[in-house]
Amino acid sequence: MAPGLGPLPPAAGPDKHPAPRPGEAVDVAESINRYLASMQSRSARQVKLALWALELYPFPWRFSRASVEARQDFLVRLEGSSLPFAADLLLFLKVLAGLGYGNDARVRAAVGYQMRCEVEPTGGTIQPDEPGLGDLRAPLGGEDCDVAIVGSGAGGAVAASILAEAGLDVLVMEAGPYLDRRSYPDEPLAALTALYRDGGLTIAEGRPAIPTPVGRAVGGTTVINSGTCFRAPEQVLAGWSAEHGIPWTTELDADYAAAEEMLHVRPVDPERMGRNGQLLRAGAEALGVRHGPLSRNAGACFQCSSCPAGCRLDAKRAMHVSYLPRAVAAGARIRSGVEARRLVLEDGRATALACIARTNGRAHDFEVRARRAVVLAGGAFGTPELLLRSGFRSPSGELGSNLRIHPACWVGARFDQEVRGWDGVMQSYAVSEWEERGILLEATFTPLAFGAQWLPGTGSQHAERVLAYDRIASTGVHLSDRSAGRVGLAGDGSLRVTYNLTDDDARRLVFGIARAAELFYAAGATEVYPQISGIPTIRKERIPDLEASPPPASKLRLEAFHPMGTARMDADATRGVVGTDGAVHGAEALYVADGGILPSSIGVNPMMTIIAMASRVAHQLANRLN
Repeated sequence: MAPGLGPLPPAAGPDKHPAPRPGEAVDVAESINRYLASMQSRSARQVKLALWALELYPFPWRFSRASVEARQDFLVRLEGSSLPFAADLLLFLKVLAGLGYGNDARVRAAVGYQMRCEVEPTGGTIQPDEPGLGDLRAPLGGEDCDVAIVGSGAGGAVAASILAEAGLDVLVMEAGPYLDRRSYPDEPLAALTALYRDGGLTIAEGRPAIPTPVGRAVGGTTVINSGTCFRAPEQVLAGWSAEHGIPWTTELDADYAAAEEMLHVRPVDPERMGRNGQLLRAGAEALGVRHGPLSRNAGACFQCSSCPAGCRLDAKRAMHVSYLPRAVAAGARIRSGVEARRLVLEDGRATALACIARTNGRAHDFEVRARRAVVLAGGAFGTPELLLRSGFRSPSGELGSNLRIHPACWVGARFDQEVRGWDGVMQSYAVSEWEERGILLEATFTPLAFGAQWLPGTGSQHAERVLAYDRIASTGVHLSDRSAGRVGLAGDGSLRVTYNLTDDDARRLVFGIARAAELFYAAGATEVYPQISGIPTIRKERIPDLEASPPPASKLRLEAFHPMGTARMDADATRGVVGTDGAVHGAEALYVADGGILPSSIGVNPMMTIIAMASRVAHQLANRLN
């Protein structure tokens, strides 16, 4: 996959032949082995199974024992194969190889890639030296509280601040560690291990399989997301009110406004956002379609290329530097490294959580006893996982169902001039012309270690495109999905996510890919990478052919970042998992305040809507308990 080219060092082969110069080769296998060792057993087994498939697929010979030339020829055949399995296998190999190769500082230096953040001197958003969260260690044995909150992301942190300010004794549990600008890992693979669930390899299984990474740290996914802030479209909120019996969803303006003030939300400056966003804007202007800058929770930030690995300045107002310090100031306690394993229900009432706490590298049992209520805010994956593992069954049978994820496609384009997408704001600009069709395009530049796998080709052809990463622009094609998935448990009790992308949603994604290609060509691109198996690049004149004969869903190479809907809010207990106050149907003193309660796909980044809805749940609970 990485033979070396120009200043790019080669990757060491399985036979460990010496590099042209001693110490020059990148030991990709060693990096990946360390990465796999940090993953949960089921995820690691799936990765190893795929690697064995690669090893045995060229039967009667083994991949690792073939010559370099034979291995290269085999990869070329995989890329050109019409079999979905072959294409998926190659993409998986490129993901792993890209992570291990792009993790090396010499590779990043050869490309010129830099990870850094800057804010205006008067921005006022950099946080003080002290985190303001107090002692995060779980004491031996357990703790008592009025309200126990599972999860510290957008829902849990907001609920904690509101309930603590209402005078309640609040305890927040987070399975992940606390990290901030002084401790975020510099290496991409270390960041995946430290900040993401399953090392970033949470997969929605289906045709196609869709990686759906979520955060696992104090602050949840807000620590590693792009910081993009949208209010939900008015028609979506009106639909929730009419179709799901939630009267207050059309009255969230004050909740949104309070969150926007708290998080220093403001639009990105188009003149300082960097070439990646400016090229999308140029294409939109050339085609005369609706466009505009994105708003972010980073105040006066004008340079950010580290969002997926933690903001180097913590200028991005993630929960660990915004709502959680506010909650602690009001008396709440935060405990990191505490994983809730089972909810305790006594006569249908939530009373406690059986947890595993990790302190100084050692695990011990930890029980949290809640006198008044339990609030689940582990996200659309974690909340149903915990409830199912605890044996709870929703009266509607909908727990874990109705998963929406906003499936997205990374569309890249190569230009003759420098783009240096890591200069400026990572996610900066949007084209909203086709919102009515559920399509939103967001200029998004992916760090090298996470994005090189999307470049077409293998061997020297792929290496040439990696070396030209400074001339690549990219956008995300996001779909407001009608397709649905499900969160359940595997045979070993671990999380299992499945998702069925419908043919109609696949066609809409292809429509969005075509529009992204047109925008890039209008901005002067020389080639476009559509992320469709069998179509490594698409020429401008072939775009109509793509739309006339769209490929099946299994051919699309997708990812997703916005799980929602698995604990759907509905006034009718036969249709939803929680009521309009967030109370779980069929249980007492049990509430949900995370993305799982969103009744449907909203079509835009959901963080602000999760905050607004969690605020409503928390205020209603505070009023009930006081």
